[in-house]
Amino acid sequence: MKVNLDIIEKKRKTKGFTIYDMADKLKLTNGSMYWKREAGQCKFKPEEIMMVAKILQIPMTKLFLSEEYSKMEIESKEVS
Repeated sequence: MKVNLDIIEKKRKTKGFTIYDMADKLKLTNGSMYWKREAGQCKFKPEEIMMVAKILQIPMTKLFLSEEYSKMEIESKEVS
């Protein structure tokens, strides 16, 4: 399953948290480490995902994209 990074970013901004706030809450060294996760350059660790869901109040069912959605996304990028 793929993490829905879009919902994480939107919820973070809606709640007024900066990448630095999130880095602090996840006990990461700096904002860049958090940004890389949210941008998809690095993967969130399982325990980080649990914390992000709790902090941003995102139901786990909305935090992950279905396998089918991931396939559609990949196929649409290949066509472009």
